Amino acid sequence: MLQNIRNNIQGTAAKFIIALIIVPFALFGIDSLFGGSGQVPAAVVNGEKISEGELQQAISLQKRRLLGMMGDQIDPAMLDDAILRKPALNTLIKQQLLLQAAAEAGIEISTAQLHATIAEMPQFQEDGRFSQARYEQVLRLQGYSSAFFKQLLRSDLTIQQLSSAVAGSAFVAGPELSRAIGLLHEMRDYHFITIAQAPYRDSVKVSDQEIEAYYQENTNQFQSEAAVRYSYVELSEEDFFEPVSEDQVIAEYQRLIEASNAQVEREAAHILIEINDDTSREQASSQLEEIRQTLLKGGDFAEQARKYSGDAGSAADGGVLGFSSGDSFPAEFEEALAALKDGEVSQVVETEAGLHLIKLLSVRQPDVPTLDSARLEITERLRRQAAMPRLIGAVEDLRDLVFNAENLSMPAKELGLAVKQSEWQTQSDDSGLFAYASLKSAAFNPELRTKGLNSEVFELTPEHFAVIHVEEYKAPETLPLADVRAKIISKLEQRKAELAAETKAKAIQAELVAGKRAEDVAKAEKLTWSAIAAGKRGDISVEAQIRNKAFAMARPETQPSVSVLRLQNGDRVVVQLLDVNYGSQAALDVAQLKEAENNTVRSRSSQDFSAYFNGLWKSAKIKIN
Repeated sequence: MLQNIRNNIQGTAAKFIIALIIVPFALFGIDSLFGGSGQVPAAVVNGEKISEGELQQAISLQKRRLLGMMGDQIDPAMLDDAILRKPALNTLIKQQLLLQAAAEAGIEISTAQLHATIAEMPQFQEDGRFSQARYEQVLRLQGYSSAFFKQLLRSDLTIQQLSSAVAGSAFVAGPELSRAIGLLHEMRDYHFITIAQAPYRDSVKVSDQEIEAYYQENTNQFQSEAAVRYSYVELSEEDFFEPVSEDQVIAEYQRLIEASNAQVEREAAHILIEINDDTSREQASSQLEEIRQTLLKGGDFAEQARKYSGDAGSAADGGVLGFSSGDSFPAEFEEALAALKDGEVSQVVETEAGLHLIKLLSVRQPDVPTLDSARLEITERLRRQAAMPRLIGAVEDLRDLVFNAENLSMPAKELGLAVKQSEWQTQSDDSGLFAYASLKSAAFNPELRTKGLNSEVFELTPEHFAVIHVEEYKAPETLPLADVRAKIISKLEQRKAELAAETKAKAIQAELVAGKRAEDVAKAEKLTWSAIAAGKRGDISVEAQIRNKAFAMARPETQPSVSVLRLQNGDRVVVQLLDVNYGSQAALDVAQLKEAENNTVRSRSSQDFSAYFNGLWKSAKIKIN
C-alpha cells in the first residue's frame, strides 16, 4: 500500500506539488500554527476565521517569492505590506472556501498518502530515493518546519483532489465539439504583399526646420538622467573576523563527527498484509508469522514479498521501500526499523496500512572528512559564526546613530568606520552599491535629498550592510540639440519612410479591391508577394502578425477582403483574404479527432471549475476586518 500510494500520486498532482516546493506556495491552512486567538481575525469565511498570524505569514512568504523571482532588481515599493495585504488575504479566502467545499465533499488526505507523496518528491531524493537529510535541508532553506510543511501540503493535496473531481465531471456536447473543431482546424486561402519602409529612407529628406520643430515639441524626450553623488558607510562580516585557535577547530570537528553519527539512514523492505473484509487481523498476523518462520529457515525475503505482500508497488521490487532517517514511514514502522540489526527481520508490526514484516537492508551514514581536509572549511565557518553576532550588534548601533545624525561623520567616528565617497551615478547605472535597487531608490528619494537626511541602513546581503547620505544632486536637463540631432533625424526619416510605405500600401489595397490580381500588382511594383493555400492558424512558416491578421479578417462574401497591416518593424503588409474553410469532424483521422476532443474537454473543465468556484464565492458569507 505504501508504495502503491506513492505510485498513484503522479501526473498533474505530482507536478503541481513539485512546482509549489520550488516557488513558495504555502499561503493557506496555517491558523493552528499561530497563537493570538483573542485577536480580531483578518477575515471570517462562512464562520471560519483567518487570523492575522496567517495573513502575516502569507505576506512574508509572498515577499520571499518576489525576492526569489526578482532579486536585487525588485522595486522596494512592491514589498510594502499595505500593497501585499489585499492579494494575500484574497488568496487565503479562496483557499478557505475550497477547503470547506472539500470537507463537505468528504475529501481527506491520509497520513500514509501524505508521507508517500513527500517520499516521491524529487527535491527530497538522492540517488533516486528519499533522503531525510535532503528533506530537512530543503525545508530549512524554504523556512518551513516539517509539521508546517506537511500541513500545507495536505491542504494543497486536498484542493487538488477537489479540483480533479469537479473538472473530471465535465463533458462536451456534439455541437460544441463541432464548433471547436471548426475553429481549431479552420483553413484560409490568402495572399499578402510586403511593402518595406527601409527603401524609402534613402529618398526622404529632413530639413533643419523639421528638426528644430520636433526638438521643441518633444523636449521631454531629450532629457539627461538625474545623477547623485553620495557618501556612504559599509559594514561587512569580514570586518569582524578574528583568528581561530587549533583547540576551537578540533572541538568543532568532534561536534561534526557526533552529528554525523546521528544522521543514520536505514534502508527498509517490508511485506504487508492488509486488514479488510476478506482478511481479519488474526488471519493477517497468522500468515505473517508463517512467512517469518520461513524466513528464519533461510527463505528469501524478496521472494516472499513478491509472492505475498499486499503492497503491489514495492512487492515487485522485493518489498524495498528505500531509505529513511526516522520519519518517512508511520511511527510504529520507524520504531521497529530502528530496533533491527543489519539484515534482521522484525516481529509483526501494525500500522494504519495493515500488518508488516520489516527487514533492515542496510545502514548508511555520512562520510566524515579528515581533520586536515576539513580544517579550512571549519576555520572559515567558525570565523563567520563568531563575526555574525558582532556584525549584527554593530549594525544596530549604526542604525541608532544615523537616525538623527546630520551626516555620516559622527556615526562613522563612533564606530571606527571610514566614510567613503561615490562617483556621480545615474539611475541607469548598476555599478557599485547601485547594484542594489533599494539603495539606488534611496539615493534618488526627494525627501532624503531635500531634508539632508541619512538613509536607513540597508541589508544588501546577510553579510553586507550600508547607509548613504546624498551630497549632491543633478536634476534632469534638456540636452542640447546638437547632442540629439542624429537621433531626431533618424526618427523623422523613419516616420517619413513609414508614411511612404503606408501610402503605397493603401494604393495597392485599392487596386486589389478593384479586382486586380495580387501577383500582377506585386510584379508591377517589384514587391514580394506570397500566396497561402489552406493556411492554418499554427502555420509557423508565415509571420505570426500576418497569420493572425488573416484569421481575424471577416469572411469574404462576393469578393476577397483586403486589409493593411503595420508590422512591428514599420513595414506594411497588404493582406487579401480569398476563402475560409472551417474544419469538420469528417476530415479528421482518429488521432486528430481524439486530440480535438481532449482539448475541448480540458477547456470545458477549466470553465466548469471556474464556474464552480464563482458559485462558492457568491454564496459565501465573507467578512473582512
